[in-house]
Amino acid sequence: MLNSITSHRLFPWIAAVASGILLFLGYAGFDQFYLEWIFLVPLFWALRDARPGRAFLIGWVAGIVGHGGGFYWIIDMFKQFAGAPLPFALVGLALLAAANGIVVAAWAWGIRVIAARGWQVIWVAPVVWTAMEKFWPEVFPNYLGASQYRLSHLTQIADFAGILGVSFLVVYINATLYWVTACWFEERRLPWRALSALALSLLFVLGYGEMRLKEVERQVATAQTLKVGLVQANRGAADLHIDSDTVLQEHRDMSRTLVEKQRPDLVVWPEGVPVSLSFREGVLPTAALGDLGTPLLFGACLRVAGGICNSAFLVDASGRILGSYDKTVLVPFGEYIPFGDTFPSLYSWSPYSSRFWRGQSEEPLRLGDRVLSLSICYEDIFPLHIRKLMAGGKERRVPEAMFNLTNDSWYGNSTEPVQHLALASFRSIENRRSLVRVTNTGISAFVDPAGRIVKSTGIWTKEVLVDKIPLLQGGRPPYSVAGDWIGWLCALLTASAITSPMSRCVAREKLEKGKPCV
Repeated sequence: MLNSITSHRLFPWIAAVASGILLFLGYAGFDQFYLEWIFLVPLFWALRDARPGRAFLIGWVAGIVGHGGGFYWIIDMFKQFAGAPLPFALVGLALLAAANGIVVAAWAWGIRVIAARGWQVIWVAPVVWTAMEKFWPEVFPNYLGASQYRLSHLTQIADFAGILGVSFLVVYINATLYWVTACWFEERRLPWRALSALALSLLFVLGYGEMRLKEVERQVATAQTLKVGLVQANRGAADLHIDSDTVLQEHRDMSRTLVEKQRPDLVVWPEGVPVSLSFREGVLPTAALGDLGTPLLFGACLRVAGGICNSAFLVDASGRILGSYDKTVLVPFGEYIPFGDTFPSLYSWSPYSSRFWRGQSEEPLRLGDRVLSLSICYEDIFPLHIRKLMAGGKERRVPEAMFNLTNDSWYGNSTEPVQHLALASFRSIENRRSLVRVTNTGISAFVDPAGRIVKSTGIWTKEVLVDKIPLLQGGRPPYSVAGDWIGWLCALLTASAITSPMSRCVAREKLEKGKPCV
């Protein structure tokens, strides 16, 4: 029965679509995380007898479906951020899904090539996937491991292996489950070694997670704290331009009420609040900021010669500027057009695209004797960028907490804010620091050093959020020091296996004996 199904000429393509659907349903936002443990199983069956070129196409179909479903919100981004009409926005989604889908396509090609050399798919699959996640360039990185953001015991391995380590684990689970089903249906046997290896791996991961969670909780219990208040005015990008005075006044009013009732040590506004930055000798008029009598961290657009900087400023209670940060990782087609500096005429094709300048500084900000790291918008989904910011700048004083100011209103009422928060939460684990995120329309949140979302607002809600965050000190965890070592290692292993001609006879023997070899 199984052979008749898998041998049908349409089966590979149906299986690829099924894997793509499971991929986006299991991802953050849809939050059916358990589906991510099995999403590759149909695709494994589809790839069993495929030549590498055909495997690439089958994998690409799965990748396009998975990323098309998961990134549907990109339509709103193209419409609002770049001013594109719906047909062009749909084309933009299709192109993005096709580009990101190459991760799955190249993975499928790679495991077919390497399996033909005699290597078992159980180990080949997670190694190749991790290598692809590390090195395939993406506008919006969407690491598979982010799907598990709610499983705190499972995600703690990110403090030494990063989010790539969690992705490796998820694909390893998929590959083992496929191997078990293939052995059972074809040989009526269970591969106990493979099952035992998976069980031991999961016990290690969960045991490590329990140990690290307890250790983090001990550190948090004895740490000094900073009481932070977040202001989410529920004003989208259009409001910032059309009714900027009202938007600014709402931030002032909400902040004054917050300060009167909660007495925070720091008030934080989101990205791009329309503050008039007229200051003399490094001091802003406190009336412009609401006369809060409390330090304020806020985002604003700073006009410079020839362009705009997406910036953030930290001011004390008197309005004195304590520090600033300019966004470094810009959004293509929204904040700049690729190759626009070389071909300036490209900006005339997309009149709604802005021309922002990249920031250069990686220095943390100082609030008294406290050291804080700051990022803007989707910079917090780039692990290596946050790792640079957490290095402590010239003085190498590691920041005690991380802050991110964001505007997610471009993506409408979609799953994007959840995906963004899920991806960002891994920066807390990788660097073992609290993360404070404030957005215009949600989700604003406090994330603890274990990556757990402690408090959060709704999406498209007007509210304030207050919490005391622990200010952790001390050295950096292994990932923060070593970076994506697991990605480099997997890339080296993948390249070696693809270029190595050995073990062809082993693969031939396996096929002759009827053992599953993908």
